[in-house]
Amino acid sequence: METILQRLTNLDEIINAILVGKDGLIVAGIMKSEDEEMIGALSAAAFGSITSFANQINTGGMRHIIIETKTGTIQMEEAGDLILIVVTRGVGNLGRIRFEMKKVCRQVVQLVAN
Repeated sequence: METILQRLTNLDEIINAILVGKDGLIVAGIMKSEDEEMIGALSAAAFGSITSFANQINTGGMRHIIIETKTGTIQMEEAGDLILIVVTRGVGNLGRIRFEMKKVCRQVVQLVAN
């Protein structure tokens, strides 16, 4: 899984890429931060809250979350029982990042299934 995430972080705009369980525990990660456990727990909590919010307002299942910050984006996507979290600098090419995240999520689901 580290190899798959490494390919994501090879994109210029991606700083961090981590896979966390829905319980917040880190499965794999390429991070330039020492607060990996805290980021994993907060990411899982945020994903759960946003998913609940989307369900409450009847917008259908969660597909992709993009949070824009002053310095970049935080993007999240479900990968089976895991959550892929990507942090970017600047907004970059959001379509390409999303496309690559979807590809990684498919690969992760296949790996976990085997």
